Amino acid sequence: MRSTSTLWILVGFPAFVAAGPALRDHQSHSCHGARGLRRVRAIERSTINLLKTLTRARYRVDVRGHAEKDELSLSAEDLETILVGEDSANRLRGPVETEWEGNVDGLALQEADGLRGRHSFNPAYRQYIPPPQHFRIIHASVFLRHGDRTPISKTVGTALDASGDADFWASLLPDATKQDLWDELNPVIPKDIASRPYDYGKAPFGQLTRTGAMESERVGTEIRNRYVGSLLPEKVDLDSIKARTTNMRRTQQTMQNFLLGLYPADLRDPDNNEIPIKTQPMRQESLVPNSGHCPAYSYRSKIVAEEAKETPRVTKIDRQLMRGLGYPSGGIRWAQAREVLTCYLLQGRELPNNLTADDIDAIGEVNGFIWGAQFTDSTVARLSTGRLFAEVFSDFELAIDDPDDCNKMSLYSGHDSTLVPLLAALGVYEGQWPPYASYIVIELAESTKTGDHWVRVQYNNEELLMMDGFWNRYEDFSNYMGYYVLTDEEHKIECAAKDGSEDLEVHVSDLSDTLK
Repeated sequence: MRSTSTLWILVGFPAFVAAGPALRDHQSHSCHGARGLRRVRAIERSTINLLKTLTRARYRVDVRGHAEKDELSLSAEDLETILVGEDSANRLRGPVETEWEGNVDGLALQEADGLRGRHSFNPAYRQYIPPPQHFRIIHASVFLRHGDRTPISKTVGTALDASGDADFWASLLPDATKQDLWDELNPVIPKDIASRPYDYGKAPFGQLTRTGAMESERVGTEIRNRYVGSLLPEKVDLDSIKARTTNMRRTQQTMQNFLLGLYPADLRDPDNNEIPIKTQPMRQESLVPNSGHCPAYSYRSKIVAEEAKETPRVTKIDRQLMRGLGYPSGGIRWAQAREVLTCYLLQGRELPNNLTADDIDAIGEVNGFIWGAQFTDSTVARLSTGRLFAEVFSDFELAIDDPDDCNKMSLYSGHDSTLVPLLAALGVYEGQWPPYASYIVIELAESTKTGDHWVRVQYNNEELLMMDGFWNRYEDFSNYMGYYVLTDEEHKIECAAKDGSEDLEVHVSDLSDTLK
């Protein structure tokens, strides 16, 4: 007799998922094609999450086959192999189950952290999964979102004016003594640019808080525990690290504190204790979409966003919440409302219109949905991430050519508007807003058995399923992402494309909305 815990799945479903690689071989990069591909990926991720749950519960997975009316009974291991390939299936078995069990404590901690656990990421919430024993990490690119901050905007419609709380927000900022230490150990260069960040003179608004500094250092400690002594040397070696940030005070401070976690001050050589952080003018920045300097991006992203705003999912929240906050019809600023209200919520400040934490989550979900629509558009994703992916692949190629004499880790400090486009271009963005102190890590590994190279993408310590598994051959990954790679010159040409954008006036406020 069959157990009541048996799960029945049509064999056609895994067969469709297993056909993913073949589908991708013929996949165009049109807007329609990109969305279709993401639906395949979403099915794969959902299935793997299901498999994890089933394996943890030690359920038996049976697949009913209809070919010749025979029943086909497969184990969970067999089904995993069908879905993600033998190598990735082997990764699911073995050490992963220990990791899932270990996450029980992490989930309890996240729940105990309450609102902070919903809006900031702590590496203790989810354990890092080491690579297979025969994989040697030879490079890692790490993309950070800044930690907790004060509101950027001063208003939410007509319902809230944050300028009246300026003294409170100022009380949350790091003191000058700490800032002097950060600047001494991790100076941002060139100084003439770094000393006049894009948000210069706007304090206390849009600034990293003491909590945000702590969160960023904690992520640095996580990366230290993971890589120092293996990928990175025990002592600071400037040839091993490349660090850069957008020219915003909060992202500068985020990187400074991350580096204090990666290489604590008391463990640095007094004669070699500086780790410089590079920045550049905003017009050259590739860590954010940079709408003010790419008219084609701004034009296309606005069209897609307007389409998304007309969907019932958005208009319902529009009517229920946003009109009550004093936003006019057609003039709702979702990102503004989300970012300001989140700051008030986390600091226990009174919310307007008797809003609740669930209301703010609903606004965030709509904001995430709109951004998802924008950045899963292939043109928007390409213009948003192309130059950054070019930098990633350049570092990978150098590491492959000479893994013992290259930059080992590339560090980038940015925003939610850094992480969301990257996740969307990778095909793994699921509409959830990145919490404070979130991070993406793209690892490049060399097999000590075969000498070939593999890539894995992680988001907040979670392995992301791409193509045929969690680990994918470098050549496949490179081909898969090739459409999104742009040189500076290609980006310049495409940004100037005349798609009606010559009639579009780009305002500074457009750029501000991409720097949350």
